Amino acid sequence: MVLWAGLGLCSLLLGASFGWAQGVGGGGAEVRVAEVLVRGNVRVDREAVLVHVQTKPGSPLDLKALDEDLKSVYAMGFFSQVEVDVTRRDQGAVVTFIVKERPLVREVQVSGNKKISKEDLETALKVRPQTILDMEKLVAGLAAAKKLYEEKGYLDAQIDWESEEVGANEVVLKYKVDEKKPVRIKKIEFEGNRALSDRKLRKVMATKQEWLLSRFTGAGVLNKEVLDTDVERIAAFYHEHGYIMVKVDEPKIERRKKGLYVTIKVEEGDQYKIGEIDFRGDLVADKKTLLEGLELKPGEVFKRSQVRRDILTLTDKYGDLGYAFVNVEPQTEVDPAAKSVDITYGIDKGPRVKIGRINITGNTKTRDKVIRRELKIEEQQRFSGTKLRKSRDALNRLGFFQEVDVTTQRGTREDQLDLQVDVVEGRTGSLSAGAGFSSADNLLFNARIAENNLFGRGQRVSLNADFGTIRQNFLASFTEPYLFERPLATTLSAFNWRLEFDDFTRGGTGGRVRVVYPLEALGYDRLLGRYSLEEVGIGMEYRLEDAEISDISRRSPPSLFSEAGRNLTSSVRPTLTRNTLNSFFDPTRGSLQELGVEYAGLGGDLTFYKIEATGRWYFPLYRSRALGTFVYSFGTAFGLGQGDRGENGNELPLTERYFPGGIGTIRGFAPRTLGPREDVRDPQGRVIDTDPVGGSRQLVFNNEVIFPLVEQVGLKGVVFLDAGNAFSDAQGFDMAEMRLAVGWGLRWLSPFGPIRIELGYPLNAKRDDTKSTVLFSVGAPF
Repeated sequence: MVLWAGLGLCSLLLGASFGWAQGVGGGGAEVRVAEVLVRGNVRVDREAVLVHVQTKPGSPLDLKALDEDLKSVYAMGFFSQVEVDVTRRDQGAVVTFIVKERPLVREVQVSGNKKISKEDLETALKVRPQTILDMEKLVAGLAAAKKLYEEKGYLDAQIDWESEEVGANEVVLKYKVDEKKPVRIKKIEFEGNRALSDRKLRKVMATKQEWLLSRFTGAGVLNKEVLDTDVERIAAFYHEHGYIMVKVDEPKIERRKKGLYVTIKVEEGDQYKIGEIDFRGDLVADKKTLLEGLELKPGEVFKRSQVRRDILTLTDKYGDLGYAFVNVEPQTEVDPAAKSVDITYGIDKGPRVKIGRINITGNTKTRDKVIRRELKIEEQQRFSGTKLRKSRDALNRLGFFQEVDVTTQRGTREDQLDLQVDVVEGRTGSLSAGAGFSSADNLLFNARIAENNLFGRGQRVSLNADFGTIRQNFLASFTEPYLFERPLATTLSAFNWRLEFDDFTRGGTGGRVRVVYPLEALGYDRLLGRYSLEEVGIGMEYRLEDAEISDISRRSPPSLFSEAGRNLTSSVRPTLTRNTLNSFFDPTRGSLQELGVEYAGLGGDLTFYKIEATGRWYFPLYRSRALGTFVYSFGTAFGLGQGDRGENGNELPLTERYFPGGIGTIRGFAPRTLGPREDVRDPQGRVIDTDPVGGSRQLVFNNEVIFPLVEQVGLKGVVFLDAGNAFSDAQGFDMAEMRLAVGWGLRWLSPFGPIRIELGYPLNAKRDDTKSTVLFSVGAPF
């Protein structure tokens, strides 16, 4: 008797005597299996076949089991035909599986492809060399490869294949591609739209029309899945403009000689506005208080996105009162006659919860108390979603951790949540020696040892030495962020520095003591207008410095000679700081500001005052899944000082003046060259040049869009617009003298230190200004 399977079909053939077959079927004596054999296999091991069959030596011969075995062996995919032969022997039945192996694919050849790489095509085709030829995979691979071409606009592409026998049951698969010309979308048109123009609707769509640079951008390619999603985008766009009854039909695609034409029919309906806004359920405040902070207002156009944001606002309000499980459900009631939508927020506040345990994991170096003191919420305190977010940001600002994850878990009681703080320690210490080079300081040798988390206590210590052709700077500092176990950040530093200008050298030796205390610890954590005082610190700085002006050039302006010599500066500087950045190294939102008023005259030789304000704000613009976060950054630096120098007797001493220009202030202009200038005269009194002498006032604005290039390695791009200058006290803030520059650049936080290359282009340079298009810095901080 023979059982066989071929091309997925199983059947039973009787090839022995009728009487013996009857015995097998159950009418006669029971027949047992004496031996199970495999014949015809070349590459596939006998054991690999037998592991798929349930018929074993010694077991009763069962035709149903043989039929299942036949199907299992065929399902392995290695054989084009499978037969089972049953032969009777004195010792029992000998079962033989007779197989015919599918051919082995020795090689896959692809030709004719230009627009899609061979590697991508082979991946889509699914057939690999040194594998058994599977016709089902081959057919599926052809369809996938065809789709790959369609996604790039080659709708007419053809892929043919043939197999060539090259040995004993081995073949070479040959794919020949005829790509033909791309077929792109020439026009996307809309029917029935009145309120929103074709142009506005096309901007919403991911599908685009063909244009001049389509071969580079891919615009005009038809992807039906993307086009279906575009229908949803158009409907959502109408909803955002109050057209809640809009209907968007399935796109009609028509192929003409020049390409594809897509027509989308729209029934806009009427525009709806907000009617009444109300609340029901568990209300913790009156209606007026709940309405505060909501974006939607009665009479405004109804927008679904604003409804979602208002739900989050209400959730945060309840969360800050301890209701961590609040549920806010909006219910809308449409009034077609009034063309309005009434919204009622149903609120189920759930139980009020407290923080039970705070569990900290991952801190192999940093001590628990260093982490706990940064948390804005404590055990047994009422839950607050806002404080939870601020706690995560505060830990990120430390700069100790690569990752920070703050989550909540169900506690042991119904009214408790446990806080789980998971951190991944980062590198906080560094020991480096090397050379840097920048357009501001030329060649610069550097040696630095620093630890930002000394012994895991959060203390910072650094020793730094820079010495080069223009700049010398030696600095030692120590910071204790919690002096006497209080949030009193104290920094002690000693310095010696020297900086060469074109016409003189400016330097000093001295030290500083700086303390900062958060207003929150003083009990001032409530809002000041729209702004919270939680991240604001008040501080004081004392500086004692022996400053010197030397090496004045003979051709220098007369006012510089009067500044020559050494002067002792003794000054105090009260400060006000605010830091809400979400990251120490790579912020994408938040801000950092400092306001300081410095007065010198408490002893020493110099008397002056300076009011300085600096700020940097970060706003996330767009989050790309493929690239990362695009960020807009705005920075400003303001300085206003008065001393007892200059013709009017109110200018700052030369050691304290502002010299903008360069990579840190106004890019596109040479470092330290902007600001007031004085004439340089020859012995006959003729003006032969002008030199910068620094200003008593400064105003600088920096606008940047920072975008990721390879986020995983810290490589980013930047485009910028800078404006600013320095001014004399006599001149005042003269906005007509503000310098403007635009440019772009690259920034890389490399293993060798920060690398920054930027190209600046002045927009309104004056005759005496010194331009510097290429600005770069290697081995110096951003």
